Amino acid sequence: MSNNPDYSLFYASSELHTLVRVTDNNPASGENVVTAPMSVGSIIDFSDSFVSTPLLKYQDMYDLSRKHPLIFTIEGMFSYCAITRDEDFVLVGPVRFDTTVYHRHIFTMKALEVDELPENFDYWSRSVPLCSFDFFISTILLLANEHRDGSSDAPFFDKTAIIVKNCVDQLTAKSVPHALTMTSFNRAEDGFVHNPYNHEVRECHCVETGDIEGLKKVLNEDFTGRLGKVGFDPLRQEINIGIVTITIASRAAIRGGLHYEQAFYISDISIQKMEQCHDVATVRQIYRNAEYQYCSLVHELKEQSAAAPANIENKNISRCKDYISAHLHGKITVSEIASAIGLEANYLSALFRKQEHITLKTYILKEKIRLIKNLLAYSQYSYIKIATYLGFSSQSHLCREFKKETGMTPKEYRERYTPEDFANDSLDMSWD
Repeated sequence: MSNNPDYSLFYASSELHTLVRVTDNNPASGENVVTAPMSVGSIIDFSDSFVSTPLLKYQDMYDLSRKHPLIFTIEGMFSYCAITRDEDFVLVGPVRFDTTVYHRHIFTMKALEVDELPENFDYWSRSVPLCSFDFFISTILLLANEHRDGSSDAPFFDKTAIIVKNCVDQLTAKSVPHALTMTSFNRAEDGFVHNPYNHEVRECHCVETGDIEGLKKVLNEDFTGRLGKVGFDPLRQEINIGIVTITIASRAAIRGGLHYEQAFYISDISIQKMEQCHDVATVRQIYRNAEYQYCSLVHELKEQSAAAPANIENKNISRCKDYISAHLHGKITVSEIASAIGLEANYLSALFRKQEHITLKTYILKEKIRLIKNLLAYSQYSYIKIATYLGFSSQSHLCREFKKETGMTPKEYRERYTPEDFANDSLDMSWD
C-alpha cells in the first residue's frame, strides 16, 4: 500500500466530515498487516478506536465486503462502509444518516469483543458526523469505482445494487407478491371492485384540455366501486390518494402545455400542505383545488394560443423558457438569457417573436405578473418586497406594469382574490 493515498480518500473524508482509513488488503488475515492504519482527513479530537480497532480485526467484515462495498451499522447507533479494493482496504466512518436507513448488516459490540465503552460514550455518539444517505452512497461509489475500468473483469458498482445489497429489507420487499395474491383472492371473494379506470382517463382529459366545466362534472360522478387502500388509517389514506391525484393531474397539465416547473411547483406546495393536515376534509380540498388550478392554467394557455397558428416549439425556445422559469426571482435580460443558452441576443429575440408571436420581454413580464398574482393572493408580502424579489426597479414600477397587464392595482387584486383563510398567512417568514 502506498503511503500517499489518492485524492478521492481526502475528498471522502472532507465531504463526509468523518474518518477514512486505508490499510493493506485484509489486515485481519494476519498477512501484511498495517499496525496503524493510515487515517485520511483532519478531524481533530475525534477517535473511534474502541470500535475501529476490533473492526479491523473482524474477519467477517472482509468476507462480506469482497464482492461489493459493505455498509453496516454498529447496533443501529452509527454506520460505516468497508470497501475491498485490489491493493488496499478502505474503512469509511463512523457516520449517522439524516433519515432512517435499514441495515441488513448489523455488528454488535459483543461480536467485536468491545468490552468497555468510553466514559463519555453518549457525548461521543452525538458527535458522530451527520450526513445525507444519498451523498454517502455517491461518495462510496467514487471510492469503490476509482480503480475499476468497467470491463467484465472489473465492472463498475451500481448505486441501486449497493443499496439493494445493504439497505433494503428483503423480507418486506419480497412479501409484495404474496400480498398481491392474497389481496386479489380476498377481494374477489367479497366482490370488491375499484372505481372505473375510464373515470380517471376523463378526469385527466379535462385537465389536459383545460375543460373546467367538464372536470366539475367528472368529479361529481358517483360510483359503486371503491378507491384502493393506500394507507393504514383514514388520514394517511386520503393524503396518499391526494399525492397520486396531484401527480397524475400535473402530468396531464404538462401535456396540455403548462410549463413543467410551474406544474411541479404547484405539486410540491400542495403535497407539503397536505402532509401538514390533521383531517381528511382539508386534505381532499387541497388536492381538488390543485386539480382545478391545473385545469384553469391550461384553459388560460389554450385561450392565449387559440388565435396563433400551430407550431412545434423550437428547442432553443424551450431552453429559453426554462431559463426564465428558473430565474424569475430577479432581473432578467435578453442578453443574459442568450448568453446562457449560447445564442446571439438579437437572433434570440427575433426567433422568440416569430415562434411565440410575442416579444421576449413581454413574455418575461407576463411570467412575472403570473407569479405576482400568486404572491398577492396567497401571501402577505409587502409590495416593495415583491418588487425587490422579482427584480423591479421600484414599487411604483411594479404597480405600473401590473395595472397595465391586469387592469387592477396590486392592492385591488389582493383585496379581490385573497382567500379568507390565507389572509394572515405568510409564506416566507425569513424576509421579516
